[in-house]
Amino acid sequence: MIRTLLAWVLLCSLSAAHAQRVHVVTIGNDLGRGDEMPLRYAERDARGMADVLRRLGGVQPQDLVTVQGGTAADVRGALLEVNTRVRAHAEQSVLIVYYSGHADAGGLHLGDTTLPYAELKNIVAGSSAKVRVLILDGCRSGGATRVKGVQSASAFAVRLDTQTGIEGLAVMTSSAAGEDAHESEKLRGSFFTHHLLAALTGAGDHDRDGRVTLTEAYTYAYTHTLRASERTPTLQHPTYAYDIKGKGDLVLTRLDAGVGMGWLRAARAATYLLREGDDAGPVHTVATIEQSDVRMALPAGPYFVQERHPDHYREYVVEIGAGAEVRLAQQPYRTVAYARMVRKGAAGTGQGIYALGTVHGAVLDGAQIAPGVAFGYAVDLPWATFSLRGRFEYASQTRAQGDSTLTTWGAGVTAERVVDFNWGSIGVGVLVEGLRLGQALSLSAGDESRVSWGAAFGGLLAIETGMGERLFLRLEGGPITRIFSRALTRNGAETATATTSRFTGWSGLGLGVRF
Repeated sequence: MIRTLLAWVLLCSLSAAHAQRVHVVTIGNDLGRGDEMPLRYAERDARGMADVLRRLGGVQPQDLVTVQGGTAADVRGALLEVNTRVRAHAEQSVLIVYYSGHADAGGLHLGDTTLPYAELKNIVAGSSAKVRVLILDGCRSGGATRVKGVQSASAFAVRLDTQTGIEGLAVMTSSAAGEDAHESEKLRGSFFTHHLLAALTGAGDHDRDGRVTLTEAYTYAYTHTLRASERTPTLQHPTYAYDIKGKGDLVLTRLDAGVGMGWLRAARAATYLLREGDDAGPVHTVATIEQSDVRMALPAGPYFVQERHPDHYREYVVEIGAGAEVRLAQQPYRTVAYARMVRKGAAGTGQGIYALGTVHGAVLDGAQIAPGVAFGYAVDLPWATFSLRGRFEYASQTRAQGDSTLTTWGAGVTAERVVDFNWGSIGVGVLVEGLRLGQALSLSAGDESRVSWGAAFGGLLAIETGMGERLFLRLEGGPITRIFSRALTRNGAETATATTSRFTGWSGLGLGVRF
């Protein structure tokens, strides 16, 4: 799976006194050469870019050209035709060319045909449009910028604060020379284009002025593409090259534009996963918001929103109306502990500690039920939850020969298979413990004490329910068998020891916290 990103996007100078005419050519091709694995989402990414630029970038339908699954000749012809149209109003024109598909260090692979970078750049650079932007999303597409290594996003320091005229060429690629670009089944698109689109729809609006500039979009896409590729065999570093003269506010999208669009306002910094429809719907956007009160522009419709924090998620179901804004801070939500998401397959582990008040069945004949306490440290994995725990219990016994008390110290492990429900979770598992039993005797002939070592094993049934973002209530219990050494006595005197077992039960109730 490879991708090449060619062409990067720019702008319409929204704050200028007169409107610029923006021409866009989007190119998508899932097929490369015969020895290259077909892509699944290149053409879909191209459609997504065209849709965002049409809705939020001020592009008129007659100025938007799409080439899906075409050859090098098809792409060449489309670009030359658009250049002819641009000449009629060159001084007020912007040309944006976007490509998603296979590529290598020399050019774009359009089926069995190749469009060399040199030719592509000459066609784009030779356009009479005042500003030309080329965006390439594909493997080793850094060859188009002649970048031979990694350049950090902070190096892209063009300040575009004023409204004076600008002109020139900007090229952005999804990967450096020699690097692969990656598609994601979960995102249903390439890492780079997904994060670029998230930036353009509001996640990249760093200064929260309702406009996303070239600098903001590249910085966001660079950071999050690099982060997303950390779990792939090779890192992916987007690159750029530009030759822009003059000063101006190069705006790619305006968040207050767009027919059929609404807005989602995120109240706090977090990573937001948005699914279309409900929690089983396709992923629309994964956006990392690093500031509070950031607004994203989205097509009107229902969404399932997951607001991800380090130790818990908040889940919302919202309906975004055309021209309306939904503020998440005012919406009802369900808090889900991170452990639950781990069990659904999220990366990492969930952790927590808990304390319980317990009662255990009597170990010795005539003894009372033993109250106690237990403390545990739990680790949640996708396939099981493990817990290290310690406990203490105390029981008394009254007999004709005198009174006795029995204290039990235990240390062990539990393993549970947990099933999650809307109201909480149920875990079924086993426990194994090592025991130290101490008996203090108060007899007519004097006081005595005995110590015995043993083990316990049994079944476990646990129920947990959340009590806020971190706290949870835990109820557990089950059967248990204890094996230990017991003194044999005759007429009050110890005559021997024997290994014995006692089958009984226990239960516990308490609170825990996730972290």
